[in-house]
Amino acid sequence: MIYPQIKVKDANITKSRHLKQDLLNLRESILAFIPKNYDPKRLDNIRIRIFPFPRNENCNEYFFRKNNRKYICLDAHLLSRNYYTSLQYILHGIAHTFCFLKHDISEEVFCEYVSYSILNEFLREKGEKFNRRIIKSMMNASPREYNIYFRAGRKLDKKEKNILLKLNSKAKNRKLSKKKEKQVFSRLLKLKKINENDSFYDIPELERGFKTV
Repeated sequence: MIYPQIKVKDANITKSRHLKQDLLNLRESILAFIPKNYDPKRLDNIRIRIFPFPRNENCNEYFFRKNNRKYICLDAHLLSRNYYTSLQYILHGIAHTFCFLKHDISEEVFCEYVSYSILNEFLREKGEKFNRRIIKSMMNASPREYNIYFRAGRKLDKKEKNILLKLNSKAKNRKLSKKKEKQVFSRLLKLKKINENDSFYDIPELERGFKTV
């Protein structure tokens, strides 16, 4: 299978195909954020699954590893309602696959920064006014803590260009100590914690019954 591997169940096929094409077009943009010694062919192994989440589920996307496979799952209801938010969520999940920062908060900061950076570049081609409107609407709908993570990443990048990419590369090569990572994200690490989502403790079957896009 070649990137992007997308399979769907009870999802909008037209929007799923649109998502696949946009992810294909964004492959080079994604590769700009991976560590230099990270094999880009690993993107081919990411399995994206789009299906309706339970109505009582409190998230719209989740990333996990199972039997050495990397899965990014997206709620089909979200894809039907909000295409660009869905695209950002998938990009966030893809960023998880090449993030080597150890703390869950610093990992989320990295993934939010990467996903919004790629999406910003993509949307600017459609016009600055359109870009601002879409990003604003996405942030208004996003959980408050994730907006904090994104703004923190953007602030760090303004302070030192590409600092998150440099830290992630150092973490991959085991040249970043936990102490140094904690110093960079000290304010967030003290104030915030990722809320554990146990709704998906019973991971659904993600191979049988899905249609390849």
